[in-house]
Amino acid sequence: MFNLAKLSKGAVTLAVCMALTPAVFTAGPLIESRLFAVVSGTVVTGTRVDPRGMLFNVWFRKSRPCEFIGLAWYDGDVRLRIDFHPSLPVQPVPRTRPPGGQAAGPWLLRGVESLQGTRAVTLHRCHPLWLTISEFYGH
Repeated sequence: MFNLAKLSKGAVTLAVCMALTPAVFTAGPLIESRLFAVVSGTVVTGTRVDPRGMLFNVWFRKSRPCEFIGLAWYDGDVRLRIDFHPSLPVQPVPRTRPPGGQAAGPWLLRGVESLQGTRAVTLHRCHPLWLTISEFYGH
């Protein structure tokens, strides 16, 4: 056995930090996503059905200056393909937008005739620890 009275403050601090590290990397992304979402207030406008899927525009608020990594749109458990520039044969890399109100579109969500029941999340790099996932659209 060891004597707890002889442990230095530094050793105790190190032990506590090592014990809390898994909790930080488990709970951190969940807490950040809920309390510090990168995007919010998404409003879908100008929807119309296209032979390839649903065309629509969006307005949203970006609240943090994070690097845009991607947008994933789902119908239930099925991930849908979204084209940010449906008139171009090759999709350019989406850009990172500054904080503030943003308007975008038209976007093409392939394989659906309605946005009803779908949901979307964004992925951003705000710091080097993990990707920040924000609810973008859905009910």
